[in-house]
Amino acid sequence: MEQIILTDNGKKVLAYMQEHDQIFVGKDLIELTGIKGIYPVLNSLYKNGLVTKEEPTTRNFVNNKGETQVKEYKTYVLTDKGRNYEL
Repeated sequence: MEQIILTDNGKKVLAYMQEHDQIFVGKDLIELTGIKGIYPVLNSLYKNGLVTKEEPTTRNFVNNKGETQVKEYKTYVLTDKGRNYEL
């Protein structure tokens, strides 16, 4: 079995997701974990089979002009491998 080597940020995100086993939007994980560069971390977890991408969700957001717009966000959830991965 191949060994998965995670960065400190990868361990932090995976630990958070294991504690709160639900579907997450990457943008929310930035706020929840304090990791600003969350997408490379999520991509690494995805490539290692620890998380999977779910159907995108749409949300309203206010742009820098103060206008409300709809934006599509990627969602992520743990796989069984991610749930059982020991940190």
